[in-house]
Amino acid sequence: MSELPNRVTEILSEAPPSLPSKPGLSSKNEPPTLLKRLVFIAMFLLLIAVMVAFTPQLATQIAYSWNLGVEQAKAKVARQFLAENPISGQRITLVAKAIAPCVVGIHTITTKPPEEYYAIRGRGGFNPLPGVGSGVIVDTQGYILTNYHVIEDAHLIRVQLSDGRTVEADVVGYDRPADLAVLRIDINDLEAIPWGDSRQVTVGEQVVAVGSPYGLQQTVTSGIISATERYNTTLTAQRTGRGGRRIPLEFLQTDAAINPGNSGGALVDMNGKLIGICTAIISAESGGNSGIGFAIPSFMAKHIYEEIVSHGKVQHGWIGVRLDDVNSFDAQQMNQKKPAGTIVRSFANNSPAKNAGLQNGDIILRWGETAIINSLHLTHLVTLSKPGTKETVEIFRKGEFLKLEITIGVRPMDL
Repeated sequence: MSELPNRVTEILSEAPPSLPSKPGLSSKNEPPTLLKRLVFIAMFLLLIAVMVAFTPQLATQIAYSWNLGVEQAKAKVARQFLAENPISGQRITLVAKAIAPCVVGIHTITTKPPEEYYAIRGRGGFNPLPGVGSGVIVDTQGYILTNYHVIEDAHLIRVQLSDGRTVEADVVGYDRPADLAVLRIDINDLEAIPWGDSRQVTVGEQVVAVGSPYGLQQTVTSGIISATERYNTTLTAQRTGRGGRRIPLEFLQTDAAINPGNSGGALVDMNGKLIGICTAIISAESGGNSGIGFAIPSFMAKHIYEEIVSHGKVQHGWIGVRLDDVNSFDAQQMNQKKPAGTIVRSFANNSPAKNAGLQNGDIILRWGETAIINSLHLTHLVTLSKPGTKETVEIFRKGEFLKLEITIGVRPMDL
């Protein structure tokens, strides 16, 4: 029995037999043939040619992707900080970073007809006129909200993103009376600004405006809300472009610096939410900012945006009356402390108001649940009402308070 372990030890210590070598195989590498060398050189030259051809585009795309990634990362961090820290000394800085990817510059080329060119330049022909404005990305699918007067009569519209990319935009639709337009760009990886509720904004609240005044991309200014519910015929007249009236709408007033080129840009609250579309200024003689700027409130801009995207156009409400403001004598008759409401003076043909029983001299005090401030206020409320729906109005007629129901009509295009 003692011989078995010794035998096992001997077997394990023996070297394994070497395998027979196969014919044609060698342990040494053979030198490459001439054909292999030529193939290798050809592939190397092809690789160099491809790199030379595509390196500029690749480098540009990498740069855009890098810029976009950095901006989106900054925006995400800023939004998270804003949500977790409602009060901060650096809040304006964070708000600016949070909304930067959502605000774009708009550059247009407008070709005026020969007669207008002649009036401006003194000779015939077409005149390409460049224009600048701003816009706000309100949907990641590429929808951009701006003022109609920014893109009016433009035959070429280019959008400049915050990361440096420039892309042509298509017009989805517009609402000339409200001075709003919707564009769309075919591009991925967009940031959309969150909607705020302009009806919750209060006077004295701090706000930030972002746009491209005079073509200066991503200009940030700050200020406060100076007033809300501005209904002003002067503003309406200033915003009247060629080929149609503007309807008297509600505005937010701010002292945040707004200049030519800010039109269509964002007015945001201190949570980085869109509360208005910058649209008009009362300017000094030089044409610059004098501390009085106006924005279309977000609740109205959102309504019009959704109508354009859904239906391609906006139908405004209409009741067909000419109105005057209430004077102090009328106010005394109604025991008002100060004049409020609006007086019916006349009716249009086939007027919904007249069909509902309104008469000349009636004083409209309420539209639904809303107390009427003046004639422009009522016009604004009617304009934003849905045609075909019914609304209850409270009126004062010959010492009596009455209620009537009006079926809202469609505002004619020539008004």
